[in-house]
Amino acid sequence: MGTLDAVAVAVDGKDANAQVFQVRDGVLSDRQSFYLANETERGVAEVGEEFMLQYYTGHMSIPALLVVQRDLAEREALADALASRRGGPVRLRVAERGSKRQIVELAERNARLALDQERLRAERRRQSRMEALEGLQQVLGLDVPPVRIECFDISNLGGTNTVASMVVFEGGAPKKADYRRFKIRTVEGAPDDYAAMGEVLGRRFAHWERQLDISPHDPAYDASFAALPNLVLIDGGRGQLAAGLAELRGFRERGVAIASLAKRVEELFLPGRRAPLVLDHSTPALQLLQRARDEAHRFAITHHRSRRDRAMRSSLLDELPGVGPARKRALLAHFGSPEAVVAASSEELQAVPGLPAKVARELHGYLHRAG
Repeated sequence: MGTLDAVAVAVDGKDANAQVFQVRDGVLSDRQSFYLANETERGVAEVGEEFMLQYYTGHMSIPALLVVQRDLAEREALADALASRRGGPVRLRVAERGSKRQIVELAERNARLALDQERLRAERRRQSRMEALEGLQQVLGLDVPPVRIECFDISNLGGTNTVASMVVFEGGAPKKADYRRFKIRTVEGAPDDYAAMGEVLGRRFAHWERQLDISPHDPAYDASFAALPNLVLIDGGRGQLAAGLAELRGFRERGVAIASLAKRVEELFLPGRRAPLVLDHSTPALQLLQRARDEAHRFAITHHRSRRDRAMRSSLLDELPGVGPARKRALLAHFGSPEAVVAASSEELQAVPGLPAKVARELHGYLHRAG
């Protein structure tokens, strides 16, 4: 067979798979499989062309011969583009017989098999999520499964830079486009997670009320805040739940369930119930709540660290020798961020308009010692 790549693509609705079989000196040296998004449900030719352009971008070795399916053969523009990248001619060939036909047919079968396997895995995941949602419906005594779950968490360090996160699970899976973050405004000084939780839940409900008067075509419209959750889950225990109940009265009147999940023994606290529920750790319902709670914690921690680091870098500029408000503004205008100022070389600092070279060198020395 010589040296070639056999490329085959299979499509199934919004899903696609591409297989690349690499043959070098007549020996199959590697096989690669790629799952591809096909949101517009394009055909094999379009998906295959886009895949090959991406796959061979910057590829160290593009063979002179690509054995492909018939749908991909008549792609002169693709062959020209690949030839330009290779620095030599590239042929896209349909093999009619022999070993070349066998290998591209094998690649095509593998692509179809990969799609079938992915469809089965996706169905199993869907069934598992539905089982978890139906389990939650029973545990919480709901009329319908909690398709949309919003989970809230608070993050702070000694009461500073307190933030909150809202993560959304829809159909039992994360919906990251609907995640939201909040900077806590009313809590200062000593940490008060109860008050912080009350603030963020009150703001969440207020956001929903405002969205009622905004057209979906208005730039101010926020699809996440406009949606009504089936379940509000709070990271915490009985105290956090009490804070939530006070602020989510309007939601509860519209049938929104509310619960809190405490970390220590995974106790589930519900309104009007004195003793917490302790679900078996193997139950899909509890595992779903844990995933939502842990995701909210991760999202809050990431936001808190980002704000804390920015504040620390910004305060560092306030302490730099020879840098007053005007020079600080000049540095930020020139570099764009405190991080870039800290990372700048002596020569880059000296290039800042209005900053004397001597001061720039002293700054670099100070930052170098501080680092």
